[in-house]
Amino acid sequence: MPTAKAWTSAVESMQPAASALRLTVEQASQQIMPRWIEIAKVADCPPGTALESVADDRIVALFNVGGEFFALDGICPHQGGPLGQGELSGCILTCPWHGWQFDVRSGQHQLNARYFQPRFPVRVEGGAVLVDLEQTNSP
Repeated sequence: MPTAKAWTSAVESMQPAASALRLTVEQASQQIMPRWIEIAKVADCPPGTALESVADDRIVALFNVGGEFFALDGICPHQGGPLGQGELSGCILTCPWHGWQFDVRSGQHQLNARYFQPRFPVRVEGGAVLVDLEQTNSP
């Protein structure tokens, strides 16, 4: 059984590693802090419509469902179709290229439960629609 001195020595020898780990965790948390980017004005995307926007070299598909905004990664996983140019019926988006359908509220593919299109948090401030590209939501 280790003595108190051996135990203290072992704990003290771990301090530099614990400090390095703490620094890494702090750095990581700073890297995933929200970074809200304006992608449209509220008036650009009236209820029942979709809009394609580019933010930080990413294509984002924005949807207005009854006055509530949702954002998905704008590239269809099937063959790269432009989801922001698709048809929105209620909360269901149909990709204009090959008809893949997604619920814009959840990103859920309508025929295959394994597929989810990445979603981005959305907020509205002063007539502007902003998305946080640092955070993607999955089910």
